[in-house]
Amino acid sequence: MSEALQQWEREFRREAKADKLRALRDHLRALNLEVRPQPILEGTIHVVRACAAYAQIDGQSYARFLAMQTYDPARSPRAVYAFTFSLCGKAFARVLLGRELRGLDLADLFDHPWQEYEVCGFDCFWVARVDRTALKERESVIIERQVTDDLLFDYLEEELDICIEDCLDEDYQPVGVLLVTVHDLRFMKSHKARERT
Repeated sequence: MSEALQQWEREFRREAKADKLRALRDHLRALNLEVRPQPILEGTIHVVRACAAYAQIDGQSYARFLAMQTYDPARSPRAVYAFTFSLCGKAFARVLLGRELRGLDLADLFDHPWQEYEVCGFDCFWVARVDRTALKERESVIIERQVTDDLLFDYLEEELDICIEDCLDEDYQPVGVLLVTVHDLRFMKSHKARERT
């Protein structure tokens, strides 16, 4: 692990401890996720490490991406969106991104082995604005296209089931947050085939 990544992690943990995880707790509450904040602290660190590793493999700098991953989203330079991943229910992770979603490779993360949690990839993620205002319709359309293009860069359409929908409040009204659910159809088919035998 690089010195820059180690320094980022130390700072992220230090700020989280000083804040008693309030910022992460507020973030989860804004998404109506009833989970403890500790799993999102650890999950975020694991996902940021993975993103940095994939950038290095691709010969790209991850300095700008890393600078964006502040504990307090309001202090993040150029961060517009928060992607909140469910690592198959074992942990959660929050990644801050600019409009172009640079530094995040969804296809790589979807296949990433999380040895700490004994799962692979993610099952879903939420996309919200850092300033907690609702996503505009045009923004949602652009994000849908970016997410789909990213995932289908490494996978065929018949290999993945990608469902992107608006999150709804208790009155079934859109709240301006997207929920993206992804299923690996290859795994589902092989699992069904094993059940038949």
